[in-house]
Amino acid sequence: MTGEAVLIVEDEGLIMLHLTEILERAGYNVIEPASSGEMAIEALEKCPKPDIILMDIGLGGSLDGIDTSQKIQQRFSIPVIFITAFSSENVLARMMGVAQSGVIFKPFVDTELLDLIGKALINSRPQHSL
Repeated sequence: MTGEAVLIVEDEGLIMLHLTEILERAGYNVIEPASSGEMAIEALEKCPKPDIILMDIGLGGSLDGIDTSQKIQQRFSIPVIFITAFSSENVLARMMGVAQSGVIFKPFVDTELLDLIGKALINSRPQHSL
């Protein structure tokens, strides 16, 4: 249906599988997921670039999702949507500093996630003037 490639960065296996199922059912191509920020950055250095990244905040490894997103945005032009259960003011403030493509809170409704992805993909495409 859509064909865009999505990288999921999530350290909880059941959530990663659920996200993969939602995305594949909607026609997205889910590339090999990463469970840590370090794995995500390494994957981006080696593999074809995804069209969008779904990034959890709490990750395994030394980088959280916000730090990982900052590093990715410094090197690659890929939209990132945060998926998180965190809602503390500190985390929200850090997230909003880098959340250019959106944030969705766990638990989320599948259609809301797909709508947010669709909007982020449209907004990330180069705008052609007539």
